[in-house]
Amino acid sequence: MPPVAKAKKTRGAKKAPAKKAASPKETSPIVIAARSWFFRPAPLIITAFMVSAVVLVPYLPYLLPNLSELEEYKFEMEQIEITEPQGWVPAHLVEDILVRSDLPQRVSLLKPELCRDVAKAFSGNPWVRSVESVRLTQKPALRAHLEYRQPVALVESAKGLLPVDIEGVLLPASDFSVDDIDRLPHIKNVQSTPAGKAGEPWGGMLVTSAAKIAAALTPEHNMEKYWNRFELTAIVVPTIREGAATEEELIFELSTTGGSRIIWGKPPGADDLEPTVEQKIGRMEQYLSSYGKFDEPDGPYRVDIRLFDSISLSPLGRIIR
Repeated sequence: MPPVAKAKKTRGAKKAPAKKAASPKETSPIVIAARSWFFRPAPLIITAFMVSAVVLVPYLPYLLPNLSELEEYKFEMEQIEITEPQGWVPAHLVEDILVRSDLPQRVSLLKPELCRDVAKAFSGNPWVRSVESVRLTQKPALRAHLEYRQPVALVESAKGLLPVDIEGVLLPASDFSVDDIDRLPHIKNVQSTPAGKAGEPWGGMLVTSAAKIAAALTPEHNMEKYWNRFELTAIVVPTIREGAATEEELIFELSTTGGSRIIWGKPPGADDLEPTVEQKIGRMEQYLSSYGKFDEPDGPYRVDIRLFDSISLSPLGRIIR
């Protein structure tokens, strides 16, 4: 057998150093502190509570009792407390509103937006000028603070006698009886008809201006103070097409039981070149104190109270009633 050749040692070759075992990676002190804090009882409880809340909150409405269905929160809408109606406002106001609205007869006081719905229903009634507030009381109950409209005159129109308030807003004629005809001033010579339904303005400035005069002659709705004492029968609007003149150009007259015509002039607040309402009424009182009636001594007359220094008097050719 041939001899086995021995491996030659390479001169100068060095033995490769042995590799060291990798040491474990050192943990950050911040991480150690965080772990130490988190795994304490209090943080674990808080975390568990937050997770539970996130999971259960969507189901709470199904888990909790519906308070709005409890009898102690039920309320009969006909028992709602409102500002005491005064004057002409009908006593059956609440009943009418409930009949004409979408409000249920019995409702939960916890119903969402209940006060808003009640305010909307009441504001739609012609007798309600504004809804100041609707709120829950401690009883528990529901109370509405309302501002009402009051009639100041009856307009003689092609549709009959129609009541209006001081703003010329039409009121429900069905709430007035035959006995009410003489309880309010009348507005005559109106050629137009209401532009809308009850609770809406008549339309135009003739009726609105005449309503202001009616209110001035029946302060606090007291007809005995001026209207009846002056023996007035109607406010006569000028014969002019609606919109053909401005409020400052309108001349209104007052008719009396004796057939005289008192030239009132412009409506209150329209022109400062005429005497004020108080001054005009003072002129009328001055005439009555001198003659007793507007058709005395040899009337009927055309009595102009618009002058600042005197009363202009001229006879009428015939009695106009």
